Amino acid sequence: MTDIRANLWKIYIYRFLSEFYLIVPILIPYYESNHLNSTQIFTIQASYALSVLILEIPSGYLADVIGRKKTLILGAFFLPVGIAVYAFTSSFYTFILAEFIVAVGNSMRSGCDSAFIYDTLIQLKEESEYKKFEGRSMFYTRIGTGLSSVAGGLFALLSLHLPFYINIGTSLFMLPLAIWLVEPKREKLEASNPVMDILRICRFCLSHGQLRRLMLFAALLMSTNIIGVWAYFLYYGSLGISIGYFGIIFAAFQLSSAFGSRNAHSLEKSIGKKNAYLILMLIAPTFLLLGLFQTILLLPLIFLNAFLWGMALPMILDDMNRLIKSEVRATVISVAHMVGSLSYVILAPLFGKLVDTISLSNAFLILGAYFIVYGSIALASILRSFQERVKGKEQMN
Repeated sequence: MTDIRANLWKIYIYRFLSEFYLIVPILIPYYESNHLNSTQIFTIQASYALSVLILEIPSGYLADVIGRKKTLILGAFFLPVGIAVYAFTSSFYTFILAEFIVAVGNSMRSGCDSAFIYDTLIQLKEESEYKKFEGRSMFYTRIGTGLSSVAGGLFALLSLHLPFYINIGTSLFMLPLAIWLVEPKREKLEASNPVMDILRICRFCLSHGQLRRLMLFAALLMSTNIIGVWAYFLYYGSLGISIGYFGIIFAAFQLSSAFGSRNAHSLEKSIGKKNAYLILMLIAPTFLLLGLFQTILLLPLIFLNAFLWGMALPMILDDMNRLIKSEVRATVISVAHMVGSLSYVILAPLFGKLVDTISLSNAFLILGAYFIVYGSIALASILRSFQERVKGKEQMN
């Protein structure tokens, strides 16, 4: 049991390093230094999401069949390779190639690490503590991203390439950590017909009402959050904020997200599941206000968005995991990520086009309106399913 329990801190560090991105806060200036416009920038990021969309389910299925440990090892191999392509090239198409390789690495990790934590806790007979452990893990991950953001912004003052070089080194440390993990005991999925198995699991996800609703709401949060992350950098630039401060601001963003993840369990417990989901709708007014006003005074609202995003992930993953069998857990979580990626692939280039053809302000207004409409419908459906579940339990008792 001691070796199995050690999985938890190893995964914490693995995730910490997997999102210890020195390069994120300086990517927009890096793109602009290579003469890319907003449409190209958001297309590059959409290409990443498209790659994840294609790879997400096969990688989750791979984790269920060959084991989560081996899949996490593969993820640790591809990430530094993708960053290296970024570091040593300078064109629109090679940046897309870099994003594809990074996507391969992240797809191998995405869903697999959450399934790994949950199955480890099952073996320890502590699965009821999943939300707490997932939140704590995300907390440490966001701390890592925050620290790396500050360092990345400062290193970029010396050279825009320096954060890439250092990030290659930090990501290489993920490999020995993955090798030292201990695979939890579980029912393995027998790969008799991979294509049919994947289609069967996808059909299960789409036909399961509660799971489908959670996936669609998670897709909204994921896609608008990632669009927001890149759009915020454009917003900082429009305010005349120096690139040296980009890392510090992004660090504050990640720390806000970290505290959201860390406190998701206690917050939901204190205010109730329904209210915890309802306050996620505060994200929409933030987009609207950023569209209406161009002022540094709105930066706290960006940090509020980060807090809400960090809080949402452990809540939604916990509700999803309770509906999933162990042998298909990684695949189902990957399906959820795929739905989010599909949403982002569609929305990101459209957002970039709006920025180029109209303005960043109007693009934010449209994004806020979209969140209100889609979010209200999706959330109403989720809350209704929660009420039906409670009534069902009351009738059984």
